[in-house]
Amino acid sequence: MSRVELDNDAEQFRVVIPLAKKLPPNPHIGPGHEAWVRALAPPSETAQTDSEWSPESRVDKSLRHRLLACDQRSFLTGSAVADLQAAHIINAVRHNATRKREVEDYLSQQRLHPPSINRFLLDSSANAILLEANLHTQWDLYGTYCFVPAESDAIAMLDALRKSNEKWAEHIFPAEGVIRPLDVSKAPFCRPQWDLIILHPHALLPDGLALGIAKNRRFFVKGQYFPPASEVTWTWWTASGDRLCSNSPPNEPLAPFFAMDVRADLEMPALSSLAMVINAHCKLQQFIRDNSTSATTRVQRFARLISELVTEIFFVPDGYSDVAARAHSFQVVQHVQSMTGTFPSQAIQPAGQSFGEGYKFEVYPAYGAMGEAPAPSGEDRSPGAVECPETPDEDGLTNSEFRLVSEKARDPRLDGKQRADAAMMMLFGTHRYADPYVHGAQAIHD
Repeated sequence: MSRVELDNDAEQFRVVIPLAKKLPPNPHIGPGHEAWVRALAPPSETAQTDSEWSPESRVDKSLRHRLLACDQRSFLTGSAVADLQAAHIINAVRHNATRKREVEDYLSQQRLHPPSINRFLLDSSANAILLEANLHTQWDLYGTYCFVPAESDAIAMLDALRKSNEKWAEHIFPAEGVIRPLDVSKAPFCRPQWDLIILHPHALLPDGLALGIAKNRRFFVKGQYFPPASEVTWTWWTASGDRLCSNSPPNEPLAPFFAMDVRADLEMPALSSLAMVINAHCKLQQFIRDNSTSATTRVQRFARLISELVTEIFFVPDGYSDVAARAHSFQVVQHVQSMTGTFPSQAIQPAGQSFGEGYKFEVYPAYGAMGEAPAPSGEDRSPGAVECPETPDEDGLTNSEFRLVSEKARDPRLDGKQRADAAMMMLFGTHRYADPYVHGAQAIHD
């Protein structure tokens, strides 16, 4: 998959596409049945089409193969171009095995997966969509657009979550640790319509550039007639405010659409609608913080609605898993003591970032590129002690900071908004979407 690297000469980020002999097969390119069978095969059986020279991990290759079999086309445009990429929805901690496992455990506790699956996995088809390389970059690096449930579906989800949370709270005693009564395989979570919100229209489609979207998409399913690609018709759309509008009069906005795939035919899990909501919340909140004065009424309305949804998604009833929480805290204390030789009261307290009114979780701005961690007070400093500041991981959080936010995300005593903020920090770390405009200006200036 593509990766982002800093070009020191140009002082800007660039997208680097790794070298590979051949791209994995797409059922819409070449003999449909043969490509479809190869796409479903394990990576070890596709050595001739998915080169071992590729720097992609085996997990990423396997996920892209599964998506090419079940989704086949771009989630947004319906294109079947050869360079479709697997775009993860929740994508911050996949390369740290320990944090990845803890995030998966947490999302499984919140029941983001259907009952037919044991747990929520970050590297599963439920947590990924197919996008063209350029649209993947715009979505994942710059956050120029996001997918949200259609407003009526989002309101229905919010109502269903609140009712589910009430049942969860009612049945938590005396049965401690009861599983959350939430089934995302049923309406309104299973197949909502998706609406597109454009946050940076001039970056996504500059100079009136039009985007082609397939109107009648065709999918290859074993044993069914596979129509030629010429039967697919295309419509053209340009960015207008926070929407895509048709390129011809009367320039109507793009209507909400269903995610089209053949996952049900292959008995693969449906796309996680709640993961998509969480992804949209991350993009919308940064946009509102940075561009509140230019946010349209529609963007502000969806930002509030999605924020309420996320608060309910990360709901934890009073008394839930008290025993497990105490055991987890004991393990954390043991780990901190083994790593630092201190008692919990002496452990490093992260500092700096607000998590909402009345509560602050502070992230050390000193860790990383901004300096050194502040020295402990005189009463905490032991003679001859050597300072060992922690190094932030790829998500921008040190181990202590990650443990702290993971505990906050599970804490039923916290206010719902505060707990949701902690959960978002646990999932995405200090991640910020890059400014889609400033890099081009810097390059021209330099």
